[in-house]
Order: sequence, then structure tokens, then C-alpha cells
Amino acid sequence: MSQYAYLSEPDPKWAEVASRVPPTELPKDFSQYRRGLAEAVGRSLSRRPLGIHLNLTARQWVLPVDGTLNSVRTYVPDRNTLLGADQQDRYPALVWIFGGGWCSGTLDNADTLLRSLSVDLRISCVAVDYRKAPEHPFPTPLNDAYASLKWVVENAQLISIDGISTGGNLAAAMVQRAMNDPDLRGKITGQVLVTPALLSASTYPVKFKDELLSLEQNSDASILSGELIRLFWEIYHGPHASNPEVSPLLAASFEGLPRTYIQINGMDPLRDEAILYNKLLREAGVPTMVDMYPGFPHGFHEHFPDLTASRRQSRQLRAGIGWLLRGGLLLAQLATTE
Repeated sequence: MSQYAYLSEPDPKWAEVASRVPPTELPKDFSQYRRGLAEAVGRSLSRRPLGIHLNLTARQWVLPVDGTLNSVRTYVPDRNTLLGADQQDRYPALVWIFGGGWCSGTLDNADTLLRSLSVDLRISCVAVDYRKAPEHPFPTPLNDAYASLKWVVENAQLISIDGISTGGNLAAAMVQRAMNDPDLRGKITGQVLVTPALLSASTYPVKFKDELLSLEQNSDASILSGELIRLFWEIYHGPHASNPEVSPLLAASFEGLPRTYIQINGMDPLRDEAILYNKLLREAGVPTMVDMYPGFPHGFHEHFPDLTASRRQSRQLRAGIGWLLRGGLLLAQLATTE
């Protein structure tokens, strides 16, 4: 049994609300699945405070990528506001990759969060869209997001990449790719991985078999079940499961990667691969910081933002980004000119 099995024991506060989560259903029609999730995000946006639109400038950009058009949304804090009066012309930049099983999600997913991060932390945030599986499997989502990252780098000096869930998979793969890219090498100074997917369920290395048990321990977890993440992996990578750009945990080396902040949920099927990734990074000399949420499933904070643990997750996300800032993420700002 995994040494982390105790993390799967439901927190009493989660047990009180778990019955309100509908049973996990596997998508049969991905277009319908996307519409349903987008409608849920829309309802959430309609309930947010009016002040969320103040003290920053949000702007949508359309970029040509591989014969198509890809969208990014930028959030830049206004200067000289009551919330953060300063004389800065340049702000640190955070590129956000949303999750959704590689098959769903829009720029609206984290709109509220990125607005608050931009104003509260005085940073420029950039939300990046990408084409979705199964119509556009690997490497298209990764290539789309990476092309947008290169656009950001053209308009910034230093950036950090943040991804949640399968967006964390893309973020980790982008950071590794950037290490070998002359155009980006040295310009990615940090990464934030929130409950990331880092290793395909179909390619667990034998040498790590005793450290990767959460997929089975949490196979019936709420929100993201083992069956659902296996489906997501299947439609995304096809025959490429062992490619390190699909499974970043399989990279030949982690030396030289930027400092990394990771959030891990105890009841998440993805838990153990994130714990192992942190271990491998530290062994390679990469500074890391980890926050764990024992007894909570994948995405709990998005479904129940008023839980004490959800508020703690929000505070610690800000603290983790602040830790990256103190590590040298300085003087980066998305250009606001045409």
C-alpha cells in the first residue's frame, strides 16, 4: 500500500458536501460535453462581484497558429489604483493554461481568478486557449499553447507558466520544451502546477509501481474518477503515451528546470504522480514548494469555493506565486501596444 494512502481518507468537511456532487459520467458526445461545462462556467461568471472588472485592463487577442486562429486573453493591472498604487511600467507575467481533460474549457474558465490575481499580486496574467481532443489530439493542444507562449515571450522578458489539471500537463511539457528552445531558454523562470496530470495511466514505469497507487486508491473519487482520467488520456495521446511531452514525468532529465510550486489533493487519482514529480525535481536540484490538501478530491475548490480548505487553497496559490516572484520573476510585462 502506498505510504500516502492516508491522504485518501475523506476530510470531514468534504464528507458533508460530497453528496451534492453528481455521479461521474463519461462523455459520449464531446461537443455536448463542452457546451454543458461552458454553460456552467457562464452561470458562475454571472454571480461574481461587480468589482471584479475594476482596477485592470482585460483584452482579447487573436493569433495565427498553424493555419488557424488561437485566442489569448490578457489582464494587466491599472497603475496608481487604491489597491496597489505604484509607478511600475512593467509587471511580472503569469501564463495560465486551463484544464478540462484536453477536450473542454475556454478562456472564461479562470477569468475571475486571473482578474483577482492580476490586481492582488500586481502581475500581468495571460490565459491561453488551444484546440481540443479528440478532434485535435496530441500534439495539437500542446503546440497551440506553446505557440501562444512564444508570442508572450516576444512581448515580455521573463514569465512563469501556470496550469491546472490537464492544463498542468501542458504547462509542465511547455516548460520542458522551452529548456531546449533557443528562443525561450532562460526566459521561463517558474512554473505552478495545480493538481497536474504528469504521467499517462497506460505507461507507469515498473520502477515506480510502488509509488503510483493513487489512480487505484482514488478510482471512485468524486469529480475526477480513475475511469474518467483514463478516457481523457486515451483521447489525448493515442499511441504516444510514453512521449515525455505527453508524460512529463518520463523526461530524461529535470536538471535546469525552473523553481516549481505544486498543489496536490489527497483524494485525487493524480496525487501520486505529482508527489513523485516533486521528488524527481528536488533530486535534480530544482527548488520546489508543495501544498497538500488531504481528504479532498480533484477540483474541490472550484465546486465548493466557500469551504475553509478552498479558501486556504486560494491563499496558498497566491503565496506560491509570490514565492516564484521572490525567486527572480521580475520586470516582465505583456506589451499593451498593437
